[in-house]
Amino acid sequence: MNAIHLNRRRVLAGLAATALPFNYALASDRLPNVVKLLAGFPAGGAIDVVARRIGEFVRGVAADAVVVENKTGAGGRIAIDTLRNGPADGSQWLVTPGSMIVIYPHVYSRLRYDPVKDLLPVVQIATVPLALAVGPAVPPEVDDLKAFVAWLKVNPSATIVGSPAAGNITHFLTYLFEKSCGLKLQHVPYRGSAPAIADLLGGQIPAVINPITDMLPHLAGGKLRVLGVTAKERSIFVPEVRTFLEQGMPEVLGSEWIAMFAKPGTPAQHVDRMSTVVRAALRTQAVKESFAKLALVPAELDGGALAGKIRSELAGWREVSRTFGFKLED
Repeated sequence: MNAIHLNRRRVLAGLAATALPFNYALASDRLPNVVKLLAGFPAGGAIDVVARRIGEFVRGVAADAVVVENKTGAGGRIAIDTLRNGPADGSQWLVTPGSMIVIYPHVYSRLRYDPVKDLLPVVQIATVPLALAVGPAVPPEVDDLKAFVAWLKVNPSATIVGSPAAGNITHFLTYLFEKSCGLKLQHVPYRGSAPAIADLLGGQIPAVINPITDMLPHLAGGKLRVLGVTAKERSIFVPEVRTFLEQGMPEVLGSEWIAMFAKPGTPAQHVDRMSTVVRAALRTQAVKESFAKLALVPAELDGGALAGKIRSELAGWREVSRTFGFKLED
């Protein structure tokens, strides 16, 4: 995902954890022999790694073989189209971030899929903590959002905030930050987190709103500083950092998430089986530990609860989009 591209070496290390024994009472309730997990982003990224980790638990328990197919391109939309145009027999499942589901419909003028009609929610898998961080271009005494806004006001040429992509949740959160602090910010979209963090560390840009994942390796040495977390609660990965809400900016609120979807019409017993397997996997220590290496938080929601979450977030981001007015043609 262009918003969550990760350091390949660090990500692959997360796969080293050995899966714990995994048994189910309904082992006879099988999916098709070969199951494909569609990931819309390259190998080594968070979506790919999550799909492969979950696939390890599905293989042999609910299917004979699990293949992760990286249908890359178009910001994850190709994988969604692959699911939409494929069979509804339980042989294909989509693993995707939430931006494609709840934000893209408000951004792309010619989106080929309807997130409600064309995708059947199966299970939420994880949340991806997001935060605003500053680099060496910002003085070390700037240690919270209030101080950062004050610094921006006296340094108008530095009112630049980068993000991993245009038109996803990090971009929308940048807009909400702009609205909250009353300043005109220049948003700089990158092709993924890695180049955004590289420019932040190099002092080319003062700040980013980005997944915490890519910030963690640089925190210990003080090369970058996290000033605010965009979720309702503090992140377990930077527990000392207050949320935007705690710092008087309640409008800057949102987290990316990762979930699994099926094509509508997929047999209910297959959907239930996959949901059961994935939710059980999320409770294992092996998955918790491997997700923690990626700064992902297992977040188990069944299909019904996920559908409700999608409806709520679609409505919320629609209202933001109306005031933001940002659109992409392709």
